[in-house]
Amino acid sequence: MEPTEPPPAAPQGSVGPVHARLSLAHPLNDPLGFVMRSWVSVVVLCLLLAVPAHAQESNSGDCTVSAMRLDSGASAPERARAPDNTARSEQVAVTHPRPAAAVSPSTDAERSVQNIITNDGLHVVHFWAPWCSNSRNELANGWAGLVEANPEVSFTFVTVWNDGNAGTSMLDDYNLPDRVTEVTQPGLDPSNNEATRRRSFLTHPVTWIPSTWIFHNNGELAFAMNYGEMNMSTLQSLINTTRKDW
Repeated sequence: MEPTEPPPAAPQGSVGPVHARLSLAHPLNDPLGFVMRSWVSVVVLCLLLAVPAHAQESNSGDCTVSAMRLDSGASAPERARAPDNTARSEQVAVTHPRPAAAVSPSTDAERSVQNIITNDGLHVVHFWAPWCSNSRNELANGWAGLVEANPEVSFTFVTVWNDGNAGTSMLDDYNLPDRVTEVTQPGLDPSNNEATRRRSFLTHPVTWIPSTWIFHNNGELAFAMNYGEMNMSTLQSLINTTRKDW
């Protein structure tokens, strides 16, 4: 048998086909190609990560924190529409610590009283009518003396349920000092129609006359006596109490 010759040795420095491919893939053998391939991979990865975020943004509309919809049942025009004056007045009456000072006045009488009570100091506001016997009795029991005894306190008489007519002449008959301010609250209908009488003043109820309110702290209601005649000594005691720091 003839001896088998060994396969020719590869020339020194040469490699086989598989070994050649492996060698070329190594970064040390092709640094520029490796860098390019790595850069392409990074770009593709960034694009893949960016696509979902972009899709979410385009589908969410104006879903920012500041514009997040909390009233999902309301339409855009309803959300954009500002509340009317009635709604604002109702909110003030419920939430404001001094609603009489903050509400929008509905009559000239309310505006005048609001301007007075928002000043510094104590302010007495009295609701009455010339035809009311209880109001006349209270005048006779010493309103003039109470006003004179408290020169630093403002006194405002609000004439109500009197068909818009003032009661100045009767106040003069009972010698009320000139510094007493009288304002007249207009009616909605003839005052003898009790069903249509105004029952509130600067958001506070007026359910009976005479009634007397005492304000301090630039429009904060301290006391409201809404149940008829008061003794002047009681009113003086309440004025003294309101003078104290609360």
